[in-house]
Amino acid sequence: MSLRPGEKPGSGIAVFPFLKTSDPVQLGKFTFKSTEDTSGLSDEDATHVREVAEMLFFKDDLRIQSASYAILPPLDLDRADPLLTELEHIQSVVAYCYASPHPTFGTPFLRSEETSLVIFSPEPVTTFLARPEHHVVATDTSFSLAADEWHRVMGYQGRYNFRHPFWAVKGSRLYPPVPHIGLNLSQDLAGDLASFFSVPQHALLPNLLLQPSTIVGERVLTALKWHSRANATENDEDCAMLDLAVAFETLLALPEDAKTNRFVDAISLLLGRVPRLNQWAEQFYAARSEVAHAGRAERLRFALVKQKTADSALYQPLMVYGRQIFRLCVGTLSFGAHVAEKAGLQQKLITNQERFQSVCKILDDTEIPVVDRFAALADITASIDEYRFVGETGLLVETMVGAIQRAATNLLLCDISLDATIEGRIESLATAPKCADSYDALAALCALKETKLAEFPDPRSPHGITQRLADVVWHYTFMHYFWLKKQHEAQTKSEKS
Repeated sequence: MSLRPGEKPGSGIAVFPFLKTSDPVQLGKFTFKSTEDTSGLSDEDATHVREVAEMLFFKDDLRIQSASYAILPPLDLDRADPLLTELEHIQSVVAYCYASPHPTFGTPFLRSEETSLVIFSPEPVTTFLARPEHHVVATDTSFSLAADEWHRVMGYQGRYNFRHPFWAVKGSRLYPPVPHIGLNLSQDLAGDLASFFSVPQHALLPNLLLQPSTIVGERVLTALKWHSRANATENDEDCAMLDLAVAFETLLALPEDAKTNRFVDAISLLLGRVPRLNQWAEQFYAARSEVAHAGRAERLRFALVKQKTADSALYQPLMVYGRQIFRLCVGTLSFGAHVAEKAGLQQKLITNQERFQSVCKILDDTEIPVVDRFAALADITASIDEYRFVGETGLLVETMVGAIQRAATNLLLCDISLDATIEGRIESLATAPKCADSYDALAALCALKETKLAEFPDPRSPHGITQRLADVVWHYTFMHYFWLKKQHEAQTKSEKS
């Protein structure tokens, strides 16, 4: 990286060089606009967008008239940044949309190279990378760079498709990743995505870019990335089959062993017992295994009989069906996951003992800022409260007390003002000594619960989460506490006598 201590990059820019748009389009939390539209931008950002747009070339001296871009927060391309993961997901969804296969011939509408995403980070770059001099001939002798004492000029550090680093300055040229690429005449990002997402089969995909990550959501997005790789121009049919097989395996969460049988069963379960569907699935996976183990498949077309005989009638390539079947599986799986999520199925299968254990784990993670720890607890605490009346046999007092004591300890670390009485009782709860029966901690919790609040805090604030957690733990333990109190009083009386 060429930044010196104290220097910071400017606002980043994400660009789809080969996709134009007539109107702004929202993807996740980013708005993509035409590079011809710099309205609403600061002068600095508008200048960067114009410079980037002038770098995008089709071939030779033919510059691309317009592309689609989004302004990003400043980012460090040399480090793992959650922002990059979000952009990868966006590219995967866009590539998936444009890879819609021809209804008859099954070829993708656009190949993955045509949905390339390029990220530019405005910052000083070294001239040795932006304008190397060894074994090259400058065709434009008027091009010159005024470098500083560290041999740097203002320019852009970039990433092409998240894999290939590059460095550019004003006047640089950026060409497609393959020798020839298409610029589709009818293509329009805003109109195309609106049309695509209006189809019930694909209507839930935009939600994957907005909602908190789920196991199924992450699986779908990862599968879409492999699906995009399968549609790369640089892939031959064998490599494309391997990539699509990985996409299927990821999407369907196939186990390590018995993948063929599980693949056939999963396809049939999602799409029904369609005649010859099992036959295709078996042939596809057999070809995939041949490529993986022998380097090539003997037969890449669908045969109407299972046996490899000379008179087997061959039809379309296995990949043609594979692309279409994969998309049907994505739609079915996404809808099923959506229905399960709306029904709260995942939460219904988790016990409060497990939730309290999660609370302890999150609050013990000192690598996360304390406010973020509480933010991660908001939904878990709400679920604990919701399911407090559901009976369970594995709920431990020790776990619950540990959770509320950790919450009290972390609350005291927050930069918030508490009522003096409340703060004192929170501190007593946090510092209560550990003992076998948790009596001291429960006594401190009882004192906290007896304190009248002038106003209940925001339920998603650290104080509100702690109070809510205290309420639930007290609900579970108050009878146990008073039984312990009676035992302790009797023991004390006996010792005195």
